[in-house]
Amino acid sequence: MNEFLKVALTACIPAITVIFGWGLNKGVSIANGYINNKFAQTCLQNAANAVFNAVQYVNQTYVDALKEQDKFDEDAQRIAYNRALTAAKKALTQETITFIKETFGDLDSYLKPMIEAQVRSQKTSM
Repeated sequence: MNEFLKVALTACIPAITVIFGWGLNKGVSIANGYINNKFAQTCLQNAANAVFNAVQYVNQTYVDALKEQDKFDEDAQRIAYNRALTAAKKALTQETITFIKETFGDLDSYLKPMIEAQVRSQKTSM
C-alpha cells in the first residue's frame, strides 16, 4: 500500500506544482490589485516568480535525490535554503533588488520568509 501511495503521489506532483504555481500567481495578482504602482507590481511579481522557480529548481536538483537516499538532514536543509536563496537572487532584476532594498530593507530578510513559505507549500502539496 505504501508503494502504491508513493507511485500515485509521484505521478501527481507535476500537476500539483502547476496548480500551486497558478495559485501563487493568482495571489500575487490579487495583491497587485491593491497596489496602484505598476513598477511595484512588476517588482513583487518578479520576486514571487524568482522564489517559486528557485525552490522548485532546488527541490528537483538537490532535495529530491537526498530524500530518496534518506540523507536530507539539517545540514542538507541549510544547503538547500542557501541554494534557493542564491538562485532567487540571480533571477531578480536589478530594479527589483533596488526596490526591495529601498522598500523593505535587507534583500535576504525579504526573501527568507517567501522561500520558507514556498518550501512549506511545495512540501505539503507533494
